[in-house]
Amino acid sequence: MTGVEFAGVGNVFYFVDDLGAAVEWYSERLQRQPVVRGGALAAFDIDGTRLTLHEKDEFNSPGPSGTSPYWTVADVDAFVEEWTAHGAVAHRGPKTVFTKERLCQLLDPFGNLFSVRQEVADHD
Repeated sequence: MTGVEFAGVGNVFYFVDDLGAAVEWYSERLQRQPVVRGGALAAFDIDGTRLTLHEKDEFNSPGPSGTSPYWTVADVDAFVEEWTAHGAVAHRGPKTVFTKERLCQLLDPFGNLFSVRQEVADHD
């Protein structure tokens, strides 16, 4: 180990074909407006983590391959119901995994994965 310290996820980028449509859709789903908007990108603040929408370019394009960060939500099933009613598609799940977390990966209308997780309820 080189002594590098990590402080958590600071920014998640989604690449989209139509930035205007993606900003409108995410503004409605997230119930907030971008905190930064300019050029080829717009960024939302989600409890201290940025979700940045960026127009596709020669380096990156939309799609569900590779990495999928999971956003913590109170109720995965209610979240999935709301987002699928507005054009998202359940891609993987919702399901409860061996850790007892409830997870779901959704495809947004722009081809990107938006994954959510529900923490395990305490049963003392």
